[in-house]
Amino acid sequence: MKHWDQLHTFVHVVESGGFSSAAARLGVSKSLVSKRISSLEQSLGTQLLFRTTRRIHPTDAGQNLFHKCEHLFSSLEEAEQSVRNLEDAPRGHLRIVCTDILGERYISLAAVRFGQIYPELKIDVHVTSRIVDLVAEGYDLAIRYGRLTDSSLKARKVYELPHVVAAAPAYFEKHGRPRRIEDLSRHSCLVATFDPCATWRFRQARKTVSIDLDGNWRSNNASALITAAVEGLGICRLPELYLRDHLEAGRLERIFDRYQYEGFPVWLVYPNTRYVSAKVRLFIDFLCENIENLTGAGTG
Repeated sequence: MKHWDQLHTFVHVVESGGFSSAAARLGVSKSLVSKRISSLEQSLGTQLLFRTTRRIHPTDAGQNLFHKCEHLFSSLEEAEQSVRNLEDAPRGHLRIVCTDILGERYISLAAVRFGQIYPELKIDVHVTSRIVDLVAEGYDLAIRYGRLTDSSLKARKVYELPHVVAAAPAYFEKHGRPRRIEDLSRHSCLVATFDPCATWRFRQARKTVSIDLDGNWRSNNASALITAAVEGLGICRLPELYLRDHLEAGRLERIFDRYQYEGFPVWLVYPNTRYVSAKVRLFIDFLCENIENLTGAGTG
């Protein structure tokens, strides 16, 4: 087909909103993306894109072309996938983005083991506390937890992180050990800013108790909160698997074990396209099947 590469590149530029992100998705240079778009515009005799301060947007002609091309490429991808053996090993480049300890310890391990099964696949794991725009930055999927805010993405729940409340022995020696949930309001509580709100909820039988906190120490990073807790700065509420080593070593002590805590759901999110590539689909299935073994659920 005439202009095939140019049209394919054009679709990626519109979907991602920029030349750099389209280049990352296609695995080519930014200059080649720019050259293909210029050639396409010259061949068609019209401007297809215009730039704002933040993104590249299609013109009216570009929008019309994009809708026709999007349907065309989606149909071709579906046709190609339908004749493939579903057991074929995935190839290409799988780009994953995830957050702090969950990514460093567990998602990285999952990616390593997945790569051992599919050695032809190149895997890139990016760990950050920043909420990444998957489409604009060229990622295939992200692992997130808590409340999801981007409704434009597909999401699959993988796991729920059980939480515990804990502090250092030195903190309890200095400030006393809270006996009731309500006592937390008089203690220094370490607040995670990635929590939807600074409200800790506890369940016992059918009763739910909520406590609103205004901690004097906050962070958007779990490792920073753990460091503050171990140093005796206050009481933290974090996933048990994040604190497991410190609990076993006696650097932190649990409280309120008779209660159940609201856990954080762990989500796999990925672009909402009609066709999900084999590499993404297989990694999602792999993580869902193995997450409990990877995190040592039920131990510690």
